[in-house]
Amino acid sequence: MWKNNCFVSYLHAARRTEAFFFGILILEWAVYSLYGLPWGPAVYTMLLSTAFFLLVWGAGFFAYRKKWRWMKQLEETIEMESVEFPRAWNGVEAQYQEIIRKREWFWREHESREQAKRKQEDAYYTRWSHQIKTPVSVMGLLLQEEEPDKEAMRHEMLQIEQYIAMALHYQKLEKGGNDLRFSHYRAGDLVKQAVRNTSELFIHKKISLQIGENLDFDVLTDEKWFVFILEQILTNAVKYTKQGGVSVFREGEGTLAVRDTGIGILPEDLPRVFEWGYTGYNGRLDKRSTGIGLSLVKSAADLLGHPVRITSEAGKGTTVRIDTKRDHLDTV
Repeated sequence: MWKNNCFVSYLHAARRTEAFFFGILILEWAVYSLYGLPWGPAVYTMLLSTAFFLLVWGAGFFAYRKKWRWMKQLEETIEMESVEFPRAWNGVEAQYQEIIRKREWFWREHESREQAKRKQEDAYYTRWSHQIKTPVSVMGLLLQEEEPDKEAMRHEMLQIEQYIAMALHYQKLEKGGNDLRFSHYRAGDLVKQAVRNTSELFIHKKISLQIGENLDFDVLTDEKWFVFILEQILTNAVKYTKQGGVSVFREGEGTLAVRDTGIGILPEDLPRVFEWGYTGYNGRLDKRSTGIGLSLVKSAADLLGHPVRITSEAGKGTTVRIDTKRDHLDTV
């Protein structure tokens, strides 16, 4: 009740001062009684003390009421605008106000990040829905034929599976990749898994694939995420290679490289290829490009702690390098 009534609230807030005043009155009464002093001066002293107390108490109440009304207005508008507090009475109150300001700033920053995240998710799934409609439509047309082209259907089905896998990995990345399981793997085994999952693309486009013989080195990583990264890189390599081939090989101590003889990347596009939604010149040529694949590669590689670099020359091809050198996991 006292929290919703200004007068009662002030009585509660000033209770120590009130208790101190009444304690003084009791002490005055006790002193005059013990020493048998005349009560006239005692009553006069108590009346003056009471008058002075009421004056100070009343001034404090009017200041408190002004602040009370201000805070009530803030309570009604706190969700619509930034909080501007009345002047603090003491250091403790100033600290409380500073804490609230920091919490407000934190909440606004959090809300801003969440809005940006929701906007990005909406954009991704809008693109994803348009992206997956193409192979689904092609599948529908193929099924209407008397003798459907099974090879073409397998190709479209593989694309659908890849789009679904991308969406699932995107959701996991948004949750911080909490399904990570690090262990030691042979690089060649990880490459074979990725090649097996994308082999249909190489067959469909008649693109050759060369796997180096020096992939017998250890990689400390998460198997599923690393294979996903390789699949995305191989898919991109096939996608932008019209003739020639793709090669996977080892560089240095523990760098896994994927090189293609495709159309390459323009120098002005190269610094931005990992940006979310950036398609560049090549993406504009390929209307089905979303600019999301390499962004997922970068996010997943950062999650695993594997630096990724891309070098390219327009018209001659692209090389993607994954640095896997690591003897142990960094722990906090």
